[in-house]
Amino acid sequence: MNSGELSEKKVLVTGATGFIGYRLAETLAKDENAMVTGAGRKLEKASKLKDHGIDLVALDLTDQIELDKALSNIDYVFHCAGAIGGDDKTAELINETATRKLVEAAGRTGVQRIVHVSTVGVYDMSGTDIIEENTPLALDHSSNYPRTKAKGEKLAFEAGKKNNIEVVAIRPSMVYGPGNGVWTRMMYKNVCEGKPVFLGDGSYNFNPVYLDDVVDAMIKAAISTGVDGEAFNISSEVTTWKKFMNYYGEACGKKPKGIPLFVAKLMSAANNLPGVKTPIDKGFIEMATSNKFFPIEKANKMLKWKPTVGLEEGMERTISWLKQS
Repeated sequence: MNSGELSEKKVLVTGATGFIGYRLAETLAKDENAMVTGAGRKLEKASKLKDHGIDLVALDLTDQIELDKALSNIDYVFHCAGAIGGDDKTAELINETATRKLVEAAGRTGVQRIVHVSTVGVYDMSGTDIIEENTPLALDHSSNYPRTKAKGEKLAFEAGKKNNIEVVAIRPSMVYGPGNGVWTRMMYKNVCEGKPVFLGDGSYNFNPVYLDDVVDAMIKAAISTGVDGEAFNISSEVTTWKKFMNYYGEACGKKPKGIPLFVAKLMSAANNLPGVKTPIDKGFIEMATSNKFFPIEKANKMLKWKPTVGLEEGMERTISWLKQS
């Protein structure tokens, strides 16, 4: 896939039990010949990684002693761990505090570079549909995921400069592909069970990017020169929510359903009431009712990266995996 520059390098992948981290760890070991350690919480979910010679370690990303031990003799760190949803305290602890402490530990232990997995959700997208990397971050967003991911990325870059450790961030859009990702198994399950998967008529922009293309971008972010302190949009073609979900609908013989926008706004507002928690917040409404576009020229120029798996091929592979799993 790449040039072999990671061959025999010692690499740590946080969040190796997750959707992106698992595939990255597997690819680094199989295709890049790296010496991979996978860190996570529920390690039994990633036990098959051991078949590729990957060491698995339980790691508290907020514990300085554990971090220093895990990072000793590590050349590169891929930070895939993150908290999606849940309460504010957990999101802040994982997406902000743990990210800062990881970068600080990397500086102490002589790590060469950290590749931080961010998201296009970190942007303040108000007032523009073309979201380039210099768009301001949503540091005060009312939803905890975009807010804490934005703050975590900012903390990572600041800690990198302060501790003399190179930090590169990638900002993927909607990542799908074989595996237990939000845009794969969860959406497939929702469509098959007749649960709503988009807002309005589903005609708004959906920005899918295939999992293996994201992994390729991460590896290129680790080995490219002149990219310290940079962040990169990682996205592919633009489709609509309805068209994307229709692939799942055709696979299970169900027509994807949507929620009227006014109902979604009521659900979001209800989250302000004591004791009420709905699955729809302001961040989701923004994402599901926009016509945003995330240009990838910067990644193409500086990382020599571009997506290679189109939506048709990617969904064919994804649905084949879903039917077999």
